[in-house]
Amino acid sequence: MFTNAMIEEFRAAYPDEIYAIALSQSLGSGQVQQDDTTVQVTAMGVNEEYALANNVNLLHGRFVKDSDGERQIAVVSDVFCESVFGTSGASVLGQEFELSVNGQLLRFYVAGVYEYDDDGFVSMTGSDPVTELYLPLEAAQKLSGGETGYQSFTVVASTDTDTTAFLEQVESFFASFYTRNESYTATASSMESMLEEMTSMLNTVKLAISAIAAISLLVGGIGVMNIMLVSITERTREIGTRKALGAPGFAIRMQFITEAVVICLVGGALGVALGVGLGAAGAGLLGYAAKPSLTAIGLAVGFSMLIGVFFGYYPASKAAKMDPIDALRYE
Repeated sequence: MFTNAMIEEFRAAYPDEIYAIALSQSLGSGQVQQDDTTVQVTAMGVNEEYALANNVNLLHGRFVKDSDGERQIAVVSDVFCESVFGTSGASVLGQEFELSVNGQLLRFYVAGVYEYDDDGFVSMTGSDPVTELYLPLEAAQKLSGGETGYQSFTVVASTDTDTTAFLEQVESFFASFYTRNESYTATASSMESMLEEMTSMLNTVKLAISAIAAISLLVGGIGVMNIMLVSITERTREIGTRKALGAPGFAIRMQFITEAVVICLVGGALGVALGVGLGAAGAGLLGYAAKPSLTAIGLAVGFSMLIGVFFGYYPASKAAKMDPIDALRYE
């Protein structure tokens, strides 16, 4: 575990590069019941700099301070206040409530109210979001009864700091404490490095999906080719009659290529309708709006037509090269 002594030594070693260090201790999910109202929260002990690192926008009161120690105070969201107290105004400051968490019933007083920010990743209980409830760090550590120290923490670099170089310095600094530890070491990651890893993962997924799509197109194209070959076999006498009446090979070829394109066009249209329908149903279940791109739909239908041309060319050429005498004698 990272200790307070390690963190203070780190802060002293890089005073100009560090803007804030956010420490936290999770207490887990809890419930606050007021009269007939029950509100779900995520209780978390934090230090004073947590607000700076996470852009917590205070509406009323104050944020927790390192000097609060084990005081039973809490900073809650305006959504929480509306549900529990019926208002999110300054009048809620000093109000008490009881928090049930980890089998304990604890009493807290509201020290501050922050603005709830819906960032798109919202846990819901019924119709209300589950918001975070901030406590003094020491109080949370005592209530959790766990080991002292931290498994992780967040460092916000100063504006003029080279974050790439600083990331390496941070990792090297803390890894030095674990040189004789055979089981654990310290690692550091930035938002940029995590974004690069996520992009790499998405590219791998895209590649896998593209491979599956290519196999599906190949199977579908072979199916179209087989259908056209069967159709030509069944219509051999018709082809012979047309050629005997003077139809050029180009006309025969275009007839069957057009039929292959029409088959793929109908299949593409059905695929688009099915994709849009299932996408809308999935979006409705997840609660997110999803609107298909007309450009993507056009590309999909156009590509299906190209498949018809590509896989329909061989059967069409075979039909165009038939000898009219042999075709007329075909049974």
